[in-house]
Amino acid sequence: MHKTYIQPERMRRLVTEYIDRWETKPWGAVDIPWEQLQADRLTEAQGSAIRFVTLIEDHVPGYIQDVLKHFPADDSVSPSQFMHNRELFRFFMRWAQEEDRHADVFGRYQVRAGIQSEEALHAELCRQGRKTWHFPRELPVQIFTYTVIQEKATQLYYQMLGRSVEEPVLKVLLNRIQKDEARHFAFYASILEAYIEELGQDILPAIQEALQSFKMPLAEQLDNYWRWSLEVSDTAGGYDHTVAYAELLRVVQRAANASSGSQKLAEWVRAVRAT
Repeated sequence: MHKTYIQPERMRRLVTEYIDRWETKPWGAVDIPWEQLQADRLTEAQGSAIRFVTLIEDHVPGYIQDVLKHFPADDSVSPSQFMHNRELFRFFMRWAQEEDRHADVFGRYQVRAGIQSEEALHAELCRQGRKTWHFPRELPVQIFTYTVIQEKATQLYYQMLGRSVEEPVLKVLLNRIQKDEARHFAFYASILEAYIEELGQDILPAIQEALQSFKMPLAEQLDNYWRWSLEVSDTAGGYDHTVAYAELLRVVQRAANASSGSQKLAEWVRAVRAT
């Protein structure tokens, strides 16, 4: 595989389309009906789940720092790649703002619901947030493969958790946040489709590597991650992040339908589904 990025003009169109949608749907902590909070309707397990997802969302400084290293906008890259990365930067800034908003409202919820004191919350965020996380693969198409799975998995989790809780303010929060995650997924899916269509079947091994090595963010950084994540999954009615793999296959299938190398792509999808 020689070329590793799509045409900057196509990236510009995709990012602009996302921004046009994003700017019509702003919301923030002031829009949450905090006065309706009924902490007695929140279970201990649900409170633990909110602590968990707050840590995941709050790691956004580390996420954005790492992703920007993979898409430099400086003289280390060609003019064409610079423009590709510069256009993508516009999305990353908005994505980071939305993820930071998620962390903020989850943190506020913890304090207002009595899950943790503000002092304990900030101490926990500092202790876990200083840990370093990196994307497990480096090629652009692998990063977009990762984010397609991760964003869809996150959206599905918030949907399932929202159905299981009775506390009304948390329901509002989870519904708003899962809609943000759905938009993130849709954007990354559109980027991945564009990559497959332009770069063709030669990128399939890279996508395969990203799929096989996938772990949710901070799986190797958070204290007691695996035990905690199992508890969090049970709290959301048996959530399983691997369900999101099917969405990745649908993205590849759509690209196959629009690509000259559709037969090889379709064969790859069938092979993965059979495993």
